[in-house]
Formats: sequence, structure tokens, C-alpha cells
Amino acid sequence: MKILVVNYRDRMHPAAGGAEMHLHRIFSRLVKKGHQVVLFTTTFPGALSRETVDGIEVIRSGTDLLFQFHFALSLKKLDREHQFDVIYEDLNKLPLFTPCLSKKPHLIQIHHLWKSSIFSEAPFPIALGVWLFEKLIPLFYKKSNFLVVSPSTQKELSNLGISPSKIQLIYNGAEGLPSDFILPAQKGNYFLWLSRLHRYKGIYTALEAFSLFSKKYPDVKLRIAGGGPLLKKMKSIISRYGLCDKVILEGFVSGEKKRALLAGAIGLLQTSYKEGWGLTVIEAAECKTATIASAVPGLIDSVIDQQTGILFPVKEAASCALAMELFYTNNKRRESLEIQAQKHAAEFSWDKAAAETLMALEQQVNQTI
Repeated sequence: MKILVVNYRDRMHPAAGGAEMHLHRIFSRLVKKGHQVVLFTTTFPGALSRETVDGIEVIRSGTDLLFQFHFALSLKKLDREHQFDVIYEDLNKLPLFTPCLSKKPHLIQIHHLWKSSIFSEAPFPIALGVWLFEKLIPLFYKKSNFLVVSPSTQKELSNLGISPSKIQLIYNGAEGLPSDFILPAQKGNYFLWLSRLHRYKGIYTALEAFSLFSKKYPDVKLRIAGGGPLLKKMKSIISRYGLCDKVILEGFVSGEKKRALLAGAIGLLQTSYKEGWGLTVIEAAECKTATIASAVPGLIDSVIDQQTGILFPVKEAASCALAMELFYTNNKRRESLEIQAQKHAAEFSWDKAAAETLMALEQQVNQTI
């Protein structure tokens, strides 16, 4: 098949996140199976207008603000050049209205709906626009079929007005540890927060919780790993909490460093206000590390409460701090969670996710023949 993938980002973009990781892990596997994949996406400073990444032909044009228009203006030309069999729209920001622009078979991927959580991340006018555009999904995509990565998103999309019969759940995969990676004999003396530094990722909740925890256990550190728009402000933010000597800013880390940090952590803190799934939860579990997470859509699916980690009410830093204390003081309980988390992570596979996505794409093509 010849597949056009449309997303605001590719994994080379400085602001790439979990959606882009998912995209490349799925479609690089389809390329290896002999399918042609073209990704149309935004550009960024220093980017090539065309290059091959993971076997995917990446075409970059426009920035976030006008990407909808760039896609609308470019689609016919792209299709004349490649003669696509199917279009895969990764709807993780503003919708691109693929059904209105082409009669080609198409499939819509949604990781999560922002709903009201967007107002915690973006300025009001932008947040309002995103919120309103989500309300339009049932109107412009009423005949479309959707893929989602978690039961939470499946439920949200159904509640928005999409027929459950048009929503297919395909779980994210797990990468597996390199054969030469050895888990440490004992945990380090730190908790880990790992994500892009956006407001909706809940970094303030994590710092407030750690501040409460640290009053009783002053020798424990918090390590924060990840880039993002708040990174430049983090030193001053940490200072306001009085934690300058107790928080280590790692910045963006390589895959190797990430695994080492995850494996050595007492626990992973996942304090987001909203997630589609929570890839870091499964990455931590592969490294035999359990997660303390907000009880929000997505994370209530990737974390099995009291089995593979502990869920706490969103933004309730005191509850998060209590869970941290349990992890730190009750080794037997924490180790039980770690064992179950590792077993849970083994249930997920990117190969399986890619195979199921391919079947869904083929189904769309076959329905039009």
C-alpha cells in the first residue's frame, strides 16, 4: 500500500512527544513490510524540507499556526505524485478535516481529547479554539473510522458523539530492553519525573508533592528528565519551592540514559492532568520500576491501581506525597508493585500494534474496492 500519514510533528521535531514516538514505531514497521509511507508534517528551524526518517519519506511544510491550510493546499499535489491508497490522519492537535478534502479511504488516529485540560496548557484564545474544534469532530468526521490507544479515549470519543462501532482500540506497544541492559541490584536514592515540560504534564504537582515528602526524607532527590517549553524556567520554579539542592535537572536524555534513570528510580512520578495512555509508565515498568500517577484518563489504563502502581487524585500533591512515602519506606510493597508492573509491560508489543494498524488500514482500502 501507499500510505499518506499526516501529523503536526515527526519525531525529529524539537517538540515531538509520545504521539510522534507512536507514529514512527508503527509506520517504520510497515515500511519494513514493503509498504510506502509518506509523512506530511510541519517544518522547524534547521529542518530539511524532505528526508527519510526510519524508512518514512518525511515532507515538511508550514508551522503549527497555518498547518491546516498547508495540508489543504498540498494534498492534491501530494496525491498526484504518490497515488495514495489510504490517508492516516493523526489527530492530536487541531483536526485537519481529511474527509472534507479527499474521497480517498482514510483512518483517524486519536491519542486523547484535550477537553477542558487544554485551558491548563495554552493561552485562553488558543485553548478555546482547540476546545471548540474538538466539538466539531462528530460533524466533520461522522463517517470516519477511528483508532484509539486506551479505553479512556475510546469512552471520551464515544461520549463526544462518535459511534462505538467506528472506534477501534489498539494499545501502544513496548520496546523491550536491549539484550545488554542489566537492571541495577538496588534502587538509587531518587524519584524520577520524566516527560516534556508542559504545564498540563503536572510538574507543579510533582514539585509540591516532593516538597512535602522531602520535609520527612531530606536525603532523597527528585530527578527531572525531559525538554519542553518550561525547561528554561525550571531553575527559578524549583527555587520558589526551596528545592534547589534536592532537585536535579537532567534536561533531554538519550534512550540509554532514560533507561538507566528509570531502572534506578524508587518510582516514576506521572502527574499529568491528561494522557492518551502514558508511554513512560510502560517504559518504567519494563525497567522494573512502578509508577505513582494521577488518576486521569489514559493513566488509569496504563497503571493498574495498587497492582502495578498507585493512582492519586489529580493535582492532590498531599496524596502523591503519601504514595511516595509508601514507595520509600515499604520495600516489600514497592517490590511487589515492581514485579507486577514488569509483567504488565510484557503484554504490550509494537509489532502487534503495527500489525493491527495495518489490518485497519487494509480494511479501509478494501471497503472502497
